[in-house]
Amino acid sequence: MMIENLAAVCAGELLQKPSVTAVTSFTAEAQKVTRGAAFFSHEGKSEDISEALERGAYAIIHEQNIQTDDTEIAWIKVDSIEKAMIRFMRFLVETNEINTVYLSVLQFDMLHSFKLHFKNTLLKSSILEAFLAVVDLEPKSYIFSKSKELLRQISPQFESIDEQSEANILQSHSIFRTTFVCAENYFKDFMIPPLFVPSFAAIVVFLKKKSLEFKVDSIEKNGHFEPIFVNTVLEARPFGTTNQAIIIETDEELFEREIDWIKGCVSDEYLLILAPHNAKISMQCKRYTSAKTLQTIPIKSLRYILTLGAREQIIEALEEPKQIQKTLF
Repeated sequence: MMIENLAAVCAGELLQKPSVTAVTSFTAEAQKVTRGAAFFSHEGKSEDISEALERGAYAIIHEQNIQTDDTEIAWIKVDSIEKAMIRFMRFLVETNEINTVYLSVLQFDMLHSFKLHFKNTLLKSSILEAFLAVVDLEPKSYIFSKSKELLRQISPQFESIDEQSEANILQSHSIFRTTFVCAENYFKDFMIPPLFVPSFAAIVVFLKKKSLEFKVDSIEKNGHFEPIFVNTVLEARPFGTTNQAIIIETDEELFEREIDWIKGCVSDEYLLILAPHNAKISMQCKRYTSAKTLQTIPIKSLRYILTLGAREQIIEALEEPKQIQKTLF
């Protein structure tokens, strides 16, 4: 890319006419700079700029004032390095015809389990993360994100995956496993609650509609209606080997959907619903302060404990050493 064009795309000022005329790659990580690269000084650290120069950077895009007599390379001053990165991502998305797709939280986390046979990236909400991914994407790649705000910044004309796509549920083996058909794909005794089948099917339908090859063997543990089977002292056991399970949910919106659904599947006498004290949940449930302090609720008569909270904290509490009281609830 020509230096003058790079400065124009970033809405920057070329401080002097450099000896170099073009750059060949782009990054915001100094340790990844190669000869001929343009380095976006995201943090503005002088040591990062020095490292980028040592590694052979041809251009430095920066927002801080820099005193330099180096006329070999291009120094491009911008008002905001983050805005410059956003402008550059927009340029790449449009020029390279990169597809951008908005996903729900559940769709986004499910898609992590798909083995996609095409170049793509799943972005959360960080501008830096997005920049580092976008500059490496090939033309006509796919960007998936659960952040509308991020997508609006880099590609206002993004798509969404329609959750109205229906799957034909053939059998619900339990609240955790389902056999179903969608888009001519047969999923037998698949590890997914019937509640989530429409979201899963929507992804399958979208990928097939776009003629994108994929493979999915299972849905990874992602903290959405994730069961951990336990015994009466809350020691974790292999899947399905006990009659009791703690079901973890990390998303508040999904948690409320799950409460409605599971109450239609499980009698109240066998079910306990738990949420942190600070959770914004409108539905009635018991509240707790931390996984390690909820050690008084008896579970012998319960089948399922649907729990909103941080997956790591709940699992850590279940794995406490023997000398610490093992009863979580």
